[in-house]
Amino acid sequence: MARLRRFDDLTPRGRAGELPATAAAPASAGELGRGELGRGAELGRGAELGRAAELALAGELLRAGAGAVPVELPEEWMAAVGVRSPALAHDGRLAYVVDGPDGPRLWVRSADGRRRRLDTGPGHVRAALWSPAGDLIAVHVAPGGGELTEVRIVDPGATREAVGVRWLAGGNGRAAAPARWTADGRALLVTESDRADPAGCTAAVLVALDGRSTVLAEGIALQVLDVVPLPAAPSATDTDTSTSTSTDSDAGCDRAPGVDPLAGAYRLLLREGPRGVRRVLVVDVRLTVPPAGGDTYASWELPGGSATSLAGRFTAAGRRALLACDLGRERVALLDVPVDAAGAALVVAERADADVEWFAPLGPDATRAAVAWNVAGRSELALVDLAGGRSQPLPAPPRAVITGLLARPDGRELVLAVEDSLAPPEIWTCDLPANATGTPRPAAAGPGGASPRHGAQPVRDLPAVGQEMPAVVYRCLVSRAPARAAALVRPVARTVRAHDGRTLSGWWYRPSSTTGPQPTLIYLHGGPEAQERPTYNPLLQALVARGVAVFAPNVRGSGGFGRSYEEADHLERRADGIEDVASCVRELVAAGDADPERIGVAGRSYGGYLTLAALVRFPELFRVGVDVCGMVDLETFYRHTEPWIAASALTKYGDPRTQPELLRALSPLHRMDALTAPLLVVHGANDTNVPVIEAEQAVAAATARGVDCRYLLFPGEGHEVVGLTNRVRFVRAAADWLAGCLLEPRVPQPREAGIELGPQLVGPQLVGPQLVGPQLVGPQLVGPERLGSALGPDGTRAGGSLGQPPFADLVVARAAEVVEPQPVGDGAGHAGIGR
Repeated sequence: MARLRRFDDLTPRGRAGELPATAAAPASAGELGRGELGRGAELGRGAELGRAAELALAGELLRAGAGAVPVELPEEWMAAVGVRSPALAHDGRLAYVVDGPDGPRLWVRSADGRRRRLDTGPGHVRAALWSPAGDLIAVHVAPGGGELTEVRIVDPGATREAVGVRWLAGGNGRAAAPARWTADGRALLVTESDRADPAGCTAAVLVALDGRSTVLAEGIALQVLDVVPLPAAPSATDTDTSTSTSTDSDAGCDRAPGVDPLAGAYRLLLREGPRGVRRVLVVDVRLTVPPAGGDTYASWELPGGSATSLAGRFTAAGRRALLACDLGRERVALLDVPVDAAGAALVVAERADADVEWFAPLGPDATRAAVAWNVAGRSELALVDLAGGRSQPLPAPPRAVITGLLARPDGRELVLAVEDSLAPPEIWTCDLPANATGTPRPAAAGPGGASPRHGAQPVRDLPAVGQEMPAVVYRCLVSRAPARAAALVRPVARTVRAHDGRTLSGWWYRPSSTTGPQPTLIYLHGGPEAQERPTYNPLLQALVARGVAVFAPNVRGSGGFGRSYEEADHLERRADGIEDVASCVRELVAAGDADPERIGVAGRSYGGYLTLAALVRFPELFRVGVDVCGMVDLETFYRHTEPWIAASALTKYGDPRTQPELLRALSPLHRMDALTAPLLVVHGANDTNVPVIEAEQAVAAATARGVDCRYLLFPGEGHEVVGLTNRVRFVRAAADWLAGCLLEPRVPQPREAGIELGPQLVGPQLVGPQLVGPQLVGPQLVGPERLGSALGPDGTRAGGSLGQPPFADLVVARAAEVVEPQPVGDGAGHAGIGR
């Protein structure tokens, strides 16, 4: 069977299939200070490759590579820097997360366009939340990329060298995330989960800035959707049913300015319950300090049943709520729900073919809202009248998928986090005039009050909802996309028929200028209730550049296609989801698009589990596989994952206490004798969502079977590989592994002798970053005769991306005893890392 081919040093120039040397030099993959997007400020003016230029470039690349070596995805596109998770301050400043060489980091853009990176301490930044006054930022940080996340408070006015960061919650065996600031900005609501709680509950905790805290509520997978000061009891004449989102910080609040926030009175809007069975809870709490039995609580569930998707916020000073949910429904709609009075929910916006994914009330009176719809994976925008429910579509967003939606306080501009198959994550804006008078107003000025940005056109105020829509200008606000174009492929939507007649959808990536059956990869997303969408995936683009087609399906259990579809793989029905993978292969082969002798399968997280399950259930279909942080045994997954993750997963996979036979039947580990395809296993050393023991068991079982199996372990990474250097190494390794098997004729090859590693070398003690780094798995310990094709013919390690050896952490092993996992991560260096 095929082994990994050697890794050549991929430099930006001189590779066959890339642009000639006269092309513009690429920006450094790690450079983050390139400023505003320079290749065009408006959609349609160079913000993305024109189709003609794209095809011309593709032809040039194909001609250059024809008959020579495969075309490669340029390295700067492998390490394309994403910009995501925007957060707005009241004065117009924008905080956002930027991929960096050492992982995601926090940046701030001032209203005049200046940008700088903030020091948030060690760890990967996931999100940020401005305080009401804009003087502080609550930052969600994952030290080592793991699950024991922390909440830190950052002073955005501090210099980078100053000590402007302090810990507030999480770490030391707990996972914390920021939820909402109190109206006075002197306390923060966080959600916190503790390893010491075997029930796996998550608590809503009110934390004062001096570190004092009190628990307000707890439950399974608890999430704080909103908090307002506790409304005053309505009078007998109070009949207000307004949908206004006005939440005056003093309205109905029985605390005076300056009173300890831990002695306040609050109303919480909560989401609670395991995956697929969420419910809406409201909690009223009046606190006393010090706690002396005087605290009072009241809680109740909003009617309507359970939901699979749920987001929301209070309106009418906490007496009503806007919910984006499928509460008792097939599709996610926008509902206006009474909170503490009898009355039916009002449907504000719904579609039979789409889900409400994001919404943002507009302006101080909030009579309208911007709504982002998920329409079979692509995003559409609309304005909705909250009182009457009338809807006005907006022009198509600048990229295919909206991943975040915010509105400026005055309601005149939207901030969009967007992504596309041809562009990494970016942040764009959309002007929304405030009234319906039709009065012209000039385009927005540039940084520092300068002239309007190049190409910006005057816009007119929007008409009333339901009337004709004038032109709306989208502008790119922040982007770190590579300046040099690449021949990327935009996938096309495609449907296939499952074994039981159900229609499955997916995205088909086909190499340009090819005909006939293709070597094909089936790529499976995580979740399982996530959704494959046309977003930027460098691995898929790297494979297509080499001549491998990719089909990325949404098998049953995926989100975005209605509640029934998402629930179709629960418990024993998971076998049908595994069967869907085989259905995709058979349909593509029957259509003449996939070569039946050259089919591979790969996936991440739940997609990694599904990859392993498909490989052992249908070994005759697949020539190669890649499992990225997937579960191989559901029983050990439950035993070693975080307790709050386990508690939320019972509805999906089954209960290990009452359904062990089901878990065993669904676990690929117990069918590994059927595995025949070469397998690459990839994992982050600090992953405690799907713990490293899952990778170790997969590697041990595959090598015991005599299958060619490789193990790529990433120190300093968790459930996702997010560091740019590591991401490039992963894309290279996976693309070489897959293309090496799928592009070569199917000729039986004897398996090369591998190194015998005993349990002491393959066990958990090898998984920590301190042991699996290049210093221990370098050539001095794993020489050419042991590492095989990961080394060059002269016995030296092949050059790697960004100056790193590509397989510094590759372990080639035969069967080994798998033992209980031990602590991983640098517990001494970073609080909350490791068991």
